[in-house]
Amino acid sequence: ARWTDSNVHSCYLSTDGIYCWDDWAIDRPTMSIDGFQRNTPIGLLLDLDEGSLSVYQNGQRLQTLKDGLSGEYCWYASVYGAHNSISIKRGLPPGEQRAG
Repeated sequence: ARWTDSNVHSCYLSTDGIYCWDDWAIDRPTMSIDGFQRNTPIGLLLDLDEGSLSVYQNGQRLQTLKDGLSGEYCWYASVYGAHNSISIKRGLPPGEQRAG
C-alpha cells in the first residue's frame, strides 16, 4: 500500500506562514505559524524516521506542520511572483552533523 495508514495526502505552506494539510476528502482548517517572517527563506524538513514535516527559519525550527506521516511522499513546490525562487536539497536540520 503506497499510502499505508496515513490520511495525509498533501501539506501546504504559504509565504505568509499559513499552513494546512489535506486528505482529499475533508477540508482542514488553515493555521498560522507564530514567529513566521515574510520575505525570509524557509526550510522544510520531511523526517521519514519520525514521520513529521517541520518548518525552519533563520536556523530555528518554528513548528511541526504535521506528524503521523507514513508511506511514500513526493515534494512539489509552487511559486508566485517575479522575485521568488525555490531549491530542494537533501540534508540535515540546522545544527545537526553527520555521525562519523
